[in-house]
Parts: sequence; C-alpha cells; structure tokens
Amino acid sequence: MTDLSPRLIGLDWGTTSCRAYLLGDDGAVFDQRPGGRGVLALTQSGNREAAFERELADLCGPWLERNPKLPLVASGMVGSNQGWVEAGYQNLPVDLMSRPDYLTEVATPYGPLYIIPGLFKEGSGQDFPDVIRGEETQLLGALPEAPHSVGEPATSAEPAVVVLPGTHTKWVRLEGTVVTDFVTSMTGELFGLVTKQSIIARLAEDAQEPDITAFERGLDVAFGREADIASTLFSARTLVMAGQLKPTAVKDYVSGLMIGAEVERFARSWMGEHQEATICANAQLAWRYARALERAGVKSTLAPEDAVATGLWRTAVALGIVDRSAIVEKETP
Repeated sequence: MTDLSPRLIGLDWGTTSCRAYLLGDDGAVFDQRPGGRGVLALTQSGNREAAFERELADLCGPWLERNPKLPLVASGMVGSNQGWVEAGYQNLPVDLMSRPDYLTEVATPYGPLYIIPGLFKEGSGQDFPDVIRGEETQLLGALPEAPHSVGEPATSAEPAVVVLPGTHTKWVRLEGTVVTDFVTSMTGELFGLVTKQSIIARLAEDAQEPDITAFERGLDVAFGREADIASTLFSARTLVMAGQLKPTAVKDYVSGLMIGAEVERFARSWMGEHQEATICANAQLAWRYARALERAGVKSTLAPEDAVATGLWRTAVALGIVDRSAIVEKETP
C-alpha cells in the first residue's frame, strides 16, 4: 500500500512564472499552484531575497503549515544570476541521475531550498557554447522510465532526442539518462518579436482559433524552397497585400514558416535515419512540432503532461533530497 503523505515540494521557477507542486510517492501530484511570479517580476524589487521569500510563502505556505518538514527543491531561472541565488552549471556529458559536485542551498524560513544546477556545453570548432537551465528537469520527467536512485542502471542506454519547444527551444541528445549534446533555437522569441514588433505585425490580426491551413501553408514554404527564413518571412506581408492571405492567418502562417525552418534543419543534421523524437510541450505547441517533424519524415511521441513534476521528483530522489528508504513502496499483487 502506498503512503499518501506528501513527500516533496517542487518548484518550476522560470523567468515569467512559477508553478509549485505538492508531490507524493513516485512524483504523484497531490496539489499544484500555477500562478506564481517569475524571476523577472521578483528581481524588480529592491530586496531580492525578501521578494523570493514572500513568493515562496504565498505559493507554499499553507502546504508547509500542514507539513512543516517537507523538503524543497527548485529548478529553472531561479538559479540564474538573475534569480534568487546563482546555482552554477554542470559540464557535458551529464548523467541526470548522478549527484553534482555541489548543490546550491538557500536558507528559507521553512528550511533549505535546494536549487538544481543547469547544464553547460563548452562548444568547439563550429559548435557554440550553450546552456540549459530548467529544461534538464523536464528531460528527466520526459523519459518513459528512469532509475529511482543513484547507482541504479538506466532502463535503456539507447540514443534519444528530446525536443522542448518554447521561447528558447532546446534540442537534446541523450544516451539513457546521460545528456551528451544540446542546441538552443530562439524560434519562440523570434516569433514573438516578428508578430508583435515588426512590419509584419502591422498587418496581423488576432484569430479566434488557430488557422491550421495557414500553418500548413507555412510548412509548405519552409520545406519546399531552398531559402532561409529571412528570405521567406516577408511573404507574410506581401501575401496579405496581394489578397492571398487573411490578416487573421498571418501568425499561424509565420508559425509554420519558423517552426518548419527550425525542424527541417535539425531533422537533416541531428536525426538518425530511424530515430524518433520525444516532444515535451503543451498540446497545442507539441502538435505543431509533431506536424513539422512528420513533414521531415521523423516520427514523434508526446512526453507526459506532468513531465516537470516527475522530473522534480526523480531529481530530488537522485540527489538524496528525498529519502527513499522512508518511502512506503507499493505492494506487489
């Protein structure tokens, strides 16, 4: 019989928001608070430490009053040089189930908050340096299976590719739970700039629902021409001027152009002949990447919706923050 008591509070603390999870055995989500303020808002305060402490109290205070000894673990930009404290990075290759040389600990009124380090790639030759902060925890939750504690073998050491779409999309290579390489694409941020601040934005109108046909049209252009995104993007303006694209379809058309260009490049340079990709994103964004990957001849699967919570749990267990010896395991039939 599984113990239904909470075991951990995990925080996915990013630039613009924070989501807190109350977790039980094997990462079961008992409760969650999705509306927390992110690093950007909290660091505008004169007293950064006090601002983060207040936000932690607002999000998790009621949970901690009922369970005062719960361990706290956080990942994301909270550990950046713009966050609560800087948590540093681990250099590739990194086994996500291994303990880092150090774990950043922040004193709070509720006990220590442990901040998970990010990942750093030095780069060489034509390969640039790169960083991950926050997505490393999602990765561990996106894997179908993972060992429960340090020292246990991974269930599979087969090569895998995980795509984490977002403002700064990450393409990650793994062997089992070992991250061997990753690359960042700024597609999400560029999409926001183009559709909000460029000359294309002046013609774009908000749509009541996604225009799938316009998105597919963008993919057609991205996969059908030997031209880069800078050469095709202006068509989002001229097609409207020519009466061939509705203003309400501009954003979905641009989405198809930009995601298509990104996926076409990575499918050509990163994916093996028979390799599949796992997509870790919300359903709407994941669908777009899945459709683009299909155009590139790459099969894809969708990571579980609670990948972040699962990743926080698995990381806390691997780091010894959660004592599995005190956890009551499920009885076998």
